[in-house]
Amino acid sequence: MSVDTRISGGTVQTPGGSLEADLLLEDGRVAGIVGRETSVDAAETIDATGMWILPGIVDMHVHTRVPGYEYKEDFVTATRAAAVGGVTTIVDMPNVEPPTETVDLFEEKRRIAERDCHVDWGHWVAPTRPDQIAALAEAGATGFKIFQVGGGYPHDPRLVLADPGRVYATFEGIAQTGLPCLVHAFSQTLLEALSEQAWASGAPRDVKTFSSIYTRDIVWSSAVSQLLELSRETGVRLHLLHTHAGASLRLLRQAKAAGHQVTVGIDPKYFHLTARDLEQGGARGMPGGFIVEDEQRMAEIWHSFDDGTIDVIDSDHAPHTLDDLKRAEADPWTGPWGSPTLEHMLPLLLTDVRAGHLRLGRLIELISENPARIMGIYPDKGALLPGSSADLVIVDPDRQVIPTDKDMESKSGWSAYAGWHLTGAPVLTMLRGRPVARDGRVVGEPGNGRYVPGVRQTSGGSGGHSSPGSA
Repeated sequence: MSVDTRISGGTVQTPGGSLEADLLLEDGRVAGIVGRETSVDAAETIDATGMWILPGIVDMHVHTRVPGYEYKEDFVTATRAAAVGGVTTIVDMPNVEPPTETVDLFEEKRRIAERDCHVDWGHWVAPTRPDQIAALAEAGATGFKIFQVGGGYPHDPRLVLADPGRVYATFEGIAQTGLPCLVHAFSQTLLEALSEQAWASGAPRDVKTFSSIYTRDIVWSSAVSQLLELSRETGVRLHLLHTHAGASLRLLRQAKAAGHQVTVGIDPKYFHLTARDLEQGGARGMPGGFIVEDEQRMAEIWHSFDDGTIDVIDSDHAPHTLDDLKRAEADPWTGPWGSPTLEHMLPLLLTDVRAGHLRLGRLIELISENPARIMGIYPDKGALLPGSSADLVIVDPDRQVIPTDKDMESKSGWSAYAGWHLTGAPVLTMLRGRPVARDGRVVGEPGNGRYVPGVRQTSGGSGGHSSPGSA
């Protein structure tokens, strides 16, 4: 037997568990997993002694800012950041200028991405034009994204779908396509009413007042409750984002136990950044810093990882310049907030593994396997099995990482985690068996990424731990 590449000496992380074995790659795919003593002719051997070999991260929640906001980020810089962070597939969002809500706009964006991407790429389109939903699915959209939070960019009021009648009709249309529907669940009208009430009582229009309202569970859970009912009626493949509120997680746990087909995602800022980060770093700590430190809420999140209530950890890579964030600091109701996360998500989560908050196998389900299942691309992606694409990341579990602004690949040029001491880091990222990043430096070229079209499925999801949708 002869292969292109043998990765030797490492611990291969498979869906069945960790294996002290060597990984064989041939023609862009996993050719086999063999014992150390197995004789194989390999054109190249990579020494991974002491390393963990993980499937490449499939990140379902990335903002590239193309088109219209390229001064914040573009496909080249976003996918460079992905590559050094161990992310081999991203799916980006439609809240750009103009928003991706027609076939023509989708195809224009796809042409740009196919020229510029270092890693594989998909796109969630906006279903705000009912006459375009079926056509967008036929054109190859990965799926759909609904925003329920408004105010100002990136929460574009043109994309807000909150009225239950409109959401119901939209869900019906999306359900017929068989594609996933992601929703940023939020009660914007409740946020506005509570804000008006606070201002009328003399509260200032500042971050502290905003935080006290934004963190109230009912602003999130009331939306989740309604979305669950509408998805039951329509059969849409619902995936909920930003599910950090304790009341939302309890509702979703109950829904899954009752057999409801829904999947659930969260991004790291909601269980890492706190009010202390906002106080010390200003807008760098947004929006995770809006969350008042609450031991009960944090316990609910960690429990939800362990029991399968949360299916996915995504980056919500949301780059803005530091100058942009000054507007958010002055008025978080309308200013842009969000942070670049692709580069440091994996070290952040590996530090959680070391601290005992997450099991390594569960982390791989959350960042690779489950996203690939939801997208219908598992086990081609999201796993290291014979026949899978050779999308992988080799991790040094002991490498110390201290993020800095100056080392960022993201065009935004700053990190919410600058100065943090993290343990565990990618040392080699491979896409279809070819290196795209090594030791924190990009080695591939733009245009290596391929588009990931939508895969039509019946209603996906699972209350179980590792099967949120059938592949």
